[in-house]
Amino acid sequence: MLKRYAFTLAEVLITLSIIGIVATMTLPSIFQKNHKKSLETAFKKSYANFYNAFNKARINEPPLWDSENLTNAYPELAKAIYAEYKYIKNIKVTDNETYIKNVKTYTLKKGQRPECNQIFRNEGSIITPDGSALSISQNCGTNWVVLDTNGIYKGPNAYGHDLFVFTISKTGVLSPATKESEAAYDEEGNRLPGYNNTPETSNKCSKNSLSNVNGITCSTFALSDTCPDNPSKSYWDCLP
Repeated sequence: MLKRYAFTLAEVLITLSIIGIVATMTLPSIFQKNHKKSLETAFKKSYANFYNAFNKARINEPPLWDSENLTNAYPELAKAIYAEYKYIKNIKVTDNETYIKNVKTYTLKKGQRPECNQIFRNEGSIITPDGSALSISQNCGTNWVVLDTNGIYKGPNAYGHDLFVFTISKTGVLSPATKESEAAYDEEGNRLPGYNNTPETSNKCSKNSLSNVNGITCSTFALSDTCPDNPSKSYWDCLP
């Protein structure tokens, strides 16, 4: 007579428990990796589309780009670049205000609006065909380009994650933003001097920064795919 072998109920339960524990330990890291990969893909796509529109505007509007000072050419500069996108949609003022209130820093803490680029100023904010949000504005003597690669309706809406800032110089050179101003105030509303120059706030792209706009200068690192806190790692792998 043949003997039949089978697992006992206890053995099955133990095996399922082990599988559950392993899944609990590994799934969060898998989800996080996929999330960071999606952020990288969105950045590359939206930046490539913007760069294409930027270059087309240079070709199609030569008088504008031959201007001695493009900083004085706003809003014509913004209109020329927006025109290279198809089926753009303006961002509503109320949606913009809600977005600003919920913006986060590089370490995903509550952030603040920078003093100069102003993120999405109402007169220059659009949704592009790829779903990203784009704003071109002028302030502090600089033309600012702001990209939210996921769009304003999808998170995390954080500096250095899906929110990136660039500048267009007066000679028409597109570059990642390397500096930004921010302010801190006391309980009476008086501005605290020297806030931008403290060791904790001078670096605005680091997991160790205490800046209220930490991540606002991360575009350089995202383009070069270099971790700001560890050059041996890629930018997206080291996101907080």
